[in-house]
Amino acid sequence: MIAKFVVVVMYVCHLHLGVTAEKWVPVLEVPVGSIKAFLEKKKQEGFAILGLEQTANSVTLDQYNFPTKTVLVLGREKEGIPVEIIHMLDTCIEIPQLGVVRSLNVHVSGAIALWEYTRQQRSH
Repeated sequence: MIAKFVVVVMYVCHLHLGVTAEKWVPVLEVPVGSIKAFLEKKKQEGFAILGLEQTANSVTLDQYNFPTKTVLVLGREKEGIPVEIIHMLDTCIEIPQLGVVRSLNVHVSGAIALWEYTRQQRSH
């Protein structure tokens, strides 16, 4: 997990809710100004760089096969992923939705995408 501020993840209320998840999920702080360099480094290490974003070329989550080495980029609430980061992505994936409103909160979208990643990895 990469957080803008690691200290937020380590708040007592988050530690209580996470039920020791912080011991099993590595947390890395990447300052906003270093995100591009971080993604480039991960790409060089063989990671697929994916963005959870609705674009004209997005692949739906249920149609995408996640590589084991995946970095999943989530955008900001209401704003999404910045354009300069979208250009760095290997693929944009989106969660298929019904109805007029095609939006989910970032934490919900992230949880759904991580569930699908985990489901696929368990089946290998």
